[in-house]
Amino acid sequence: MLREAFRLALDSFRTNRLRSALSLIGVVIGVASVVTVTSIAASGTAYIRGMYDQFALDAIQVYPGWDRGSGQPGIVFDAALVSDIAREVPEVKAVLPRSSLGGELTAGRASASAQISAVASSYIAAMGASIELGRSFDTSDEYRKRSVVVLGSEIAASLFPEGDPVGKEVFAQISGSTYRLEVIGVIAHKEAFFADDWDRTAYITYSYAVGKIAADLRIEILTVVAASREATLKLGDDLERFFLERTGSPESANVISPKKWAESDMKVTKTISLLLSGIAAISLLVGGIGIMNIMLVSVTERKREIGIRKALGATPRHIRAQFLVESSVLTMAGGIIGLAFGSGLAWIAVKSFKWSFVASPETAAVAFAVSAATGIFFGLYPAARAAKLDPVEALASE
Repeated sequence: MLREAFRLALDSFRTNRLRSALSLIGVVIGVASVVTVTSIAASGTAYIRGMYDQFALDAIQVYPGWDRGSGQPGIVFDAALVSDIAREVPEVKAVLPRSSLGGELTAGRASASAQISAVASSYIAAMGASIELGRSFDTSDEYRKRSVVVLGSEIAASLFPEGDPVGKEVFAQISGSTYRLEVIGVIAHKEAFFADDWDRTAYITYSYAVGKIAADLRIEILTVVAASREATLKLGDDLERFFLERTGSPESANVISPKKWAESDMKVTKTISLLLSGIAAISLLVGGIGIMNIMLVSVTERKREIGIRKALGATPRHIRAQFLVESSVLTMAGGIIGLAFGSGLAWIAVKSFKWSFVASPETAAVAFAVSAATGIFFGLYPAARAAKLDPVEALASE
């Protein structure tokens, strides 16, 4: 029965090609809109996740707040505070201080203005940066206060255009004094984030900076690394509670969690995607109404055919199946075309944003299933109407 209904549906489409094509438009637009929106949203979410993955989602940045009344820092970051955080706040793997030193680097005749940052030995790895040449700091560099430096990729290229700078010397001019530093590594290109302009920063160990350059060096930022990525959000809440209990002011410190930002951004992206998909799905509703109208017209035009079939023994069930299959095939064809068209549009849009295209098979399957369900739902009334036709009246209609 279904095979015969399918054959009759194809015959009807061939007979009324223009009408069938026009009735597909609503379904095609609806499915294409949903697929385009969700694919772009999935690609955008993947881009956001990848971007934040570069910035160590298990690390939290803590900046001193400011007292609005006195204009002074809400809390002073010092070695004692670092020890207290490591001891009192749960789920802390490491507390890493960071300070900035203005200065200029020279190597031979080449010179470059650079941000010189004093950091803990594990800071570079903790922040998700990778080493392109040489190595990063180790605990021995920090303990022995060695005069070593790790360069950002742009600084390294400016000072050593001839090639590998590892093992060579640079001279840092800081506050009127000159310090000789051995280059031990070069950081691979990494997008700037928070206080780190990775490509244009030179890193020295915090212990060397305090021991050799400025004994009163002030800690500007604390990077608190969570014991696990899953514990990062809770660690952020615990840090906010720690500073509130310590100072009595919620503005004494600014606790910034890239993971919280990432999850918040992705949640917003998904919400917008759902809203836009809902709006796009209205096209499916409009397309379904169009399908129903076309099927009603088809029933009216084919009364004689229906009467002949009933006179030859077709039951209402057979007639109902014929028109349901016809409307379902019509909308499924529109669904397939919409999937192809929507995926193509999404690919073009994603590539224009320079993102990686991420397909959404679940959405495609749902859109296709909804298009088929649309055909069934909006084909029910025309099919029922055709099934109820009296064969005598149907034959006498023409």
